[in-house]
Amino acid sequence: RLELVDRSCCRELQYGNRFSIPCTLVSAMTLNIFFLLLVSHVLGDVIFTSYRLAVLKRSQRLSDQVLAISFHSSVHALFAGLLLFILGRLWLKGALLVLAIHFGIDFLRCRVEMRLYGPGRIHVKRSELIAWISGNSGDQEKMHMSKLWPWFLIHLMDQGAHLGSLYWIAVVV
Repeated sequence: RLELVDRSCCRELQYGNRFSIPCTLVSAMTLNIFFLLLVSHVLGDVIFTSYRLAVLKRSQRLSDQVLAISFHSSVHALFAGLLLFILGRLWLKGALLVLAIHFGIDFLRCRVEMRLYGPGRIHVKRSELIAWISGNSGDQEKMHMSKLWPWFLIHLMDQGAHLGSLYWIAVVV
């Protein structure tokens, strides 16, 4: 049975004597940090990423790909570091964690997409996705759900990994 245990500084959920969920996993500060890291993620992925950089991240040349993903991950680390600095948190630790983890996730995603769709190609551009959602897709063949499901699965796993890592970073900083 779950019960709430008061530990002077916070409360935690405890299941009998076997395990407890630490208060840091659900604290208000953790959620604030997670929200700011989420904002930095949106800035890095949506606002400050170009189509050219997205294509370069899927380059056939490994050195170009590593350089592009490093640059992209550095943008994420910069925004994360700035927002964590504003909160007075361990901004350098957070920024370095964002840099390393974001690089790993994006490198893996790009390698999988290159195997499925070929190097240097974006299977679904942002503009195509918006047009598809609004019902104005110009390429009905490409945007048919039978061809989109692998991309959706990759995208869902990629973004889920990013969200999970951002929450973990929020807990440790």
